[in-house]
Amino acid sequence: MKKLLIGFLAVGLIMGFAMTASAQPNIKASGQLYVYGTYAENPALVKEADSRANIANRLRMQFEIQVQEGLKLTTRFDALERVWGENPAAAAPSPTASTNTMGAIATERNISWERAYVTFNALYGVFDVGYQPSRVWGTCAFCDDFDSDAGIHYRYMMGPWTFGLEWEKRAGGEAAITSAAGFNTGEGSRQGAYTLGGTDNDHDVYHIFAIYRWATGQAGLRYEYDYNAADGLVTTIGGQNFTYTFHELAPYVQWTSGPFSIEAELRWVFGDIDLDNGTSIDRKGYSLYLNPKYTMGAFYGGLEFAWVTGDDPTTTDKVESGVPGGQAWDPLLMYGNYWFSKHNAILGQVRNTTGGFVNNVPASAAGGNETNVMMFKPYVGWKVNPQLEIVAQYAWLKADEKPAGFLDDEYGKEFDIYANYKLYNNLTYTVGFGYFWTGDYFKGTVATTNVDDTFLLMNALNFAF
Repeated sequence: MKKLLIGFLAVGLIMGFAMTASAQPNIKASGQLYVYGTYAENPALVKEADSRANIANRLRMQFEIQVQEGLKLTTRFDALERVWGENPAAAAPSPTASTNTMGAIATERNISWERAYVTFNALYGVFDVGYQPSRVWGTCAFCDDFDSDAGIHYRYMMGPWTFGLEWEKRAGGEAAITSAAGFNTGEGSRQGAYTLGGTDNDHDVYHIFAIYRWATGQAGLRYEYDYNAADGLVTTIGGQNFTYTFHELAPYVQWTSGPFSIEAELRWVFGDIDLDNGTSIDRKGYSLYLNPKYTMGAFYGGLEFAWVTGDDPTTTDKVESGVPGGQAWDPLLMYGNYWFSKHNAILGQVRNTTGGFVNNVPASAAGGNETNVMMFKPYVGWKVNPQLEIVAQYAWLKADEKPAGFLDDEYGKEFDIYANYKLYNNLTYTVGFGYFWTGDYFKGTVATTNVDDTFLLMNALNFAF
């Protein structure tokens, strides 16, 4: 009997341990360490302006905790996002927004834990609830994976189709993309800039979308309803607070046929900006992205085209700015490049040692967001071997709308050449050179401004796993 009891106890212990082990969540970790070193000559684009040289890095870690089939928690944080040599920590609770004397945006020095959401199967589909990616769609020419917002996303899959509904509570204090009417167009991205003072002063975004996938591509269409009663509390038009209601249609396609491929996306935004005095301003803008590409053996080439409408300075009763290019899209090594903008300067906008701007006519917004631009960029690439790839590109850039009083609308031209070498499957080293021929746009309204060209030397180490 004693042996029988011991046997039952042993079986019970084994079953207990097995059940405990099976209940343990499966944790998957992924991340990226990016080290970015540059020398930028004269990023202010005026003669005798200072150059800038630094090394910056950022560690990004993401954890996916699969609790059981159909139930998962995803969380992500960034750390050590700063230029080498900066102070190791900032005062609690978090760093404040500031700009150093060279004009590069001061980076966060503490851990930024900005993503945590649960994914679960319910109602014949999949839900994502919490702080999660909120600006990702289509070709990603106009999307941004660097920020997160609180929201509830639902997806329903049926064969090659995916249908979705989304509600997002966007953070306030959007990046300043100012129109001729003095309005912040609100498609930028900066989280947690202020605390809302009322229950109805929110920024809500709603999406309805459908995506169809086939063997060689995919296409999608999304409708967005954007109601913002937050930014108008801190920004005024003619001394009037405001709310805005925007609608957006965003079709895209990505398709490959043999050696030929193309991706294209359109953003059409329209709506009204309602002032507190009862008047309103029309809102309408377009953004178009095209990238046909042809591959022949180890070589490939293509033509990247982008058009983001600018605001006409002669129509103060309308806002015609298009949706800016996303921070996740870096068309060049300098213009519109997230890392160059963050750790060096926005081209044409650099602070001097007294805190003032050397030249305050930037070609894009903070974070590398491409605004008010027409860009033609032919490029070629050569995959020398599985480890080495060399790319050369040349771009012509002009403003879609010349700002009031400006002498010219040409940003300039940029030539880049860079090489990516895979040291390991997860470790890539990049070295590059870029040269920017400065256009007269950067003279602004002063004909005597002595603009100058600039160049960039860069190298980067990207460890992704």
